[in-house]
Amino acid sequence: MSTDDITIGGARLFFNDGGQDGNAGNGFLDLGNLPDFSIQRLISEIEHHSYNAAAAARLKDLNIVTDLGFKIPVTIDELFPENWNILLFGDGTTTTTQSASSATAEDHNAPVLLDRSIFTTYTNILSLIVKGSAGTPTYVLDTDYELINAKTGEIKILSSGTITAGLALELDYSYAARVRERIVPGNDTSIKGSARLEFEGGINGNDLTWIVQNCELKPEGDNGLSSTEPSTAQLVLNMLVDKSVTPAEPFGYALIQ
Repeated sequence: MSTDDITIGGARLFFNDGGQDGNAGNGFLDLGNLPDFSIQRLISEIEHHSYNAAAAARLKDLNIVTDLGFKIPVTIDELFPENWNILLFGDGTTTTTQSASSATAEDHNAPVLLDRSIFTTYTNILSLIVKGSAGTPTYVLDTDYELINAKTGEIKILSSGTITAGLALELDYSYAARVRERIVPGNDTSIKGSARLEFEGGINGNDLTWIVQNCELKPEGDNGLSSTEPSTAQLVLNMLVDKSVTPAEPFGYALIQ
């Protein structure tokens, strides 16, 4: 028995959206760290039987493959914008830029039910003053209202203060610059492209490179978000037969060293 090929390693999965059918695509996106991944073989067979006179019975003599495929389920734990785009069925990300500035007399109404929140139009709040309609009166921070989260612009109107339900309010505030990526969820439920799996087998194991010419990438299962441990999500790469560009290699090809 040899230990030369004992394999303890890790993988990276790269996906080129729009790169199917020999297209150039947008370039390979590294999906980041993969705490868990597997290669699953999808195969269906039917049995063939022939009559055997000696046994006086029909005996199985052949398994016929009727369906064949592969998929690679992976767990990701780097939830950067491009991965969020995949998880939310988005059709791409758009950069939105908020420049540092201030807002004066921004109109809001107090919630119908007090001890609930309103939000500023801009985020990353640096300073805040809440006033009544036409700029009077000036309400007191932490007595009439609380700035719950400066990053999101959440303001809680306190029932213990002097602001009444539904009252017209004006917000004066300053805010810092912020750059975010905008995603429209639900616009693309199946992202097609090409892929590249790179598995490094460690000290003794073999390295594997699998080039997939035609595939789709989509979320699988639930996407749990945790405040106590790294949040993870599941994706699955479904390999699709490439008949037009590389008919002799319908599921791409693998290189092993």
